[in-house]
Amino acid sequence: MNRLAVHQSVVHPRDPLELTELLPDTGWDSLGLHVGAAEEVEHWWSGGAGQRNLARLVDLLLENRVTVLDVGRVQLDQTLRPDPVHAGHGRVLDLGARFGARYVTARFGAPDSPAGRTLAERVDLFGRLADEARPYRLRPLLAPVPVSRPDLLADALAVVGPSHGGLVLDVPVSATTPAEVEEAVDTAWAHLGYVRLSARQAEEAGAQAAGLLATLPPHVPVAIGGDDSLGLATDDPVRRLRALHEVVDRMLEHPLAREKRLRAQP
Repeated sequence: MNRLAVHQSVVHPRDPLELTELLPDTGWDSLGLHVGAAEEVEHWWSGGAGQRNLARLVDLLLENRVTVLDVGRVQLDQTLRPDPVHAGHGRVLDLGARFGARYVTARFGAPDSPAGRTLAERVDLFGRLADEARPYRLRPLLAPVPVSRPDLLADALAVVGPSHGGLVLDVPVSATTPAEVEEAVDTAWAHLGYVRLSARQAEEAGAQAAGLLATLPPHVPVAIGGDDSLGLATDDPVRRLRALHEVVDRMLEHPLAREKRLRAQP
């Protein structure tokens, strides 16, 4: 079964501690944490509060049997300088390792452009992040790469390939076909970290999105995120998380499984 993760942005402004306590019994077994490059999360991971949150979150993850899929993000807009005191990207890597994350996400400027750098410059910069992330047992992922843009996908693969990094495949729910997802997954393959969906788009599509991810290999995680880290705070977040899980579960349902389920219904 695919690992299913909720990014903290879905429940923003609730903090990661609250999200970890919300996940049990919702169907979601993992979460994604935003710990760098965003001003709104600084108060969670800075100073004394950061130390308390670190210790408490590790305990909550273990108590609730929740894992961390990824931490983000490292902004690759300038040369990665040594960060021995973990004031910048080093903090993202350090916290990712402490939380047992598998991936660290990174970005070059605007998500829909190569940010004006040459391919060689981007390969070098991403490669240096990969080298720094390796001792932390983190794999860097370039994020996000739209499934609907094969040109950007090819460019991202050229960047991450030499350092054996990966990418996050962003799937617009209502504007993508199962065939497009399958083609992009086949193209990325060994470099595919996980697939990302928008919570708002998933809710709007509902049953119409069934089968969208039906051919996604079971080892590829699926993460659901908010738009621009705004989330949709509700009075009953558990109910919303359960509903989102049902929508995503139907996206992952193969036609054969759907046929069997429908036959079993009275």
